[in-house]
Amino acid sequence: ITSCAYAQQKMVAVTIDDLPFVRIGSFSNSILNGRTAMLLDTLKKYHAPATGFVNLSKVYKDDKLDSTRFNLLRLWLTKGFDLGNHTFSHPDYNYVSYKDYIEDIEKNEPLLNKILKENNKSMVYFRHPYLHRGNNKAKADSLSEYLQNRHYIEAPVTIDNAEWIFAAAYDSVLKTNNNNVISAVGEQYISYMEAKLHYYEGQSQKLFGRNISQILLIHANSLNSDYMGKLLTMFVRNGYSFVSLQTALKDELYKTEDHFYRNGGISWLDRWAITQ
Repeated sequence: ITSCAYAQQKMVAVTIDDLPFVRIGSFSNSILNGRTAMLLDTLKKYHAPATGFVNLSKVYKDDKLDSTRFNLLRLWLTKGFDLGNHTFSHPDYNYVSYKDYIEDIEKNEPLLNKILKENNKSMVYFRHPYLHRGNNKAKADSLSEYLQNRHYIEAPVTIDNAEWIFAAAYDSVLKTNNNNVISAVGEQYISYMEAKLHYYEGQSQKLFGRNISQILLIHANSLNSDYMGKLLTMFVRNGYSFVSLQTALKDELYKTEDHFYRNGGISWLDRWAITQ
């Protein structure tokens, strides 16, 4: 796709963090299976090729591999979706040593590589927990160099958001079985995400004079299992088509320099704005 075509098309890649599931210990295996299947079936229905980012620490229960939780990841692959590395235990690079962080990345690899290979796929993408790339230049550069040497592509985010706050509220109201309150949280979530989309479209126009091929960050949770259809419909209503992360990253604007070395985990659009 030429950059001219990018200017005319609105595209978004869906990326989903903290697989297999957020707060995984709070749910029975049958609920986890049902919610994961629902999430993936909705993505398929809308032809939205998603990439899921995995923390393998979540598939262990009392230090033993839980085969049901692990098979949730297999479900992602058998339904045709991609998986990337999000570290084993979701450490914060701002607060751990380079050595410990690298060990956590590599601890995530053997099992993930095994199931990817079973599905004729390989691990391509790395997503930083909390979107923290390093809070000083030396730390950021050393991690970036390490990832390049390991043939990882860093997975940026342009539509960053506080969806996790809505997700926590949603989990708590689900327990009430009050459908009015449950749907109120869900509908507010969609309105909020639409406002975020418009904000980052505006940021892209201010910085580049056109809309970048957007990358959305959300999480594997009950809220998105139930509201993925409405979320994707909102993007379609705003003129978007769904593309893979690989396609989104072909937009030349992703080569824009990022010299953001602070504690925050923020959208790449905001990083580029601060850098400029």
